[in-house]
Amino acid sequence: MAPRARWGQNFLVDKQAAERIVAWAAIDGAPVLEIGPGRGALTHLLAARAARLWLVEVDPELAAIQRVCFVDDGRVTVIEGDALRLDLPSLIDAGVHVVANLPYESGTAIVASLLARRGFTADIVVMLQREVVERLAAKPGGKTYGSLSVLTQMTADVERGMVLAPRAFRPRPKVESQMVRLRQLPAPRFDVGDETLFREMVYQAFSMRRKMLRNSLGRWLVARFGEGGEAACLRVFSAAAVLTTARPEELPGEAFAALSRAIVAEDEKLRSGAEHGAADHAGSGS
Repeated sequence: MAPRARWGQNFLVDKQAAERIVAWAAIDGAPVLEIGPGRGALTHLLAARAARLWLVEVDPELAAIQRVCFVDDGRVTVIEGDALRLDLPSLIDAGVHVVANLPYESGTAIVASLLARRGFTADIVVMLQREVVERLAAKPGGKTYGSLSVLTQMTADVERGMVLAPRAFRPRPKVESQMVRLRQLPAPRFDVGDETLFREMVYQAFSMRRKMLRNSLGRWLVARFGEGGEAACLRVFSAAAVLTTARPEELPGEAFAALSRAIVAEDEKLRSGAEHGAADHAGSGS
């Protein structure tokens, strides 16, 4: 069956690589989820080792083939659908080990979606574009360090694995691929105060990665706080012990967490002040 361009299918055809991937995943006797089994290069190896196996396949023809292959194996469940649209925790047991060769187009989004479901996965062992894996594992100061690095490392340990050349796939991609293991943490690595705010702040900081934080994050904070925003912005940077002249690519995750906590504290201070002002106004008018 020919790969479908619409789903970015690059099928793994290197049998030795498949065996090494499954061995590295270390899933013997564990519940396993494979996203995008495709032609099954990993699937039968996983079925031989896993206690239970769920297969999520967006391609109806490939899903049908997998159903036929495992029709007599009650341990294997085939789910047809898009992993980004399905409510996976309602379909699959918590604590599952994810093993997959993910499409380049949606791989990053799938990883982010899995990490957002804290407690759902035991670990995530996936194949991605090598450049993406480098960004996931990047440290401050490097050219590949960015919002993806900060947000991923705040929620998981990142371990890079084997690199595969284009010849390991059909059709051959134009770039190298690499395995990565993500072990999700039970809570963020550092207290961020508000996780939604933290994500928004990190994206905003890296929206102008070469600019000083006073130009990217600073302007966003001033607009966010409204009247008196410039003073509030300076208080946030001071409380977090972060220089306004720093650039986002220089800051470790701990510094971003400190900024997030400082914003939450400043929000509470401004809210409390507004409430007291409203109460004083009401009291003087009675």
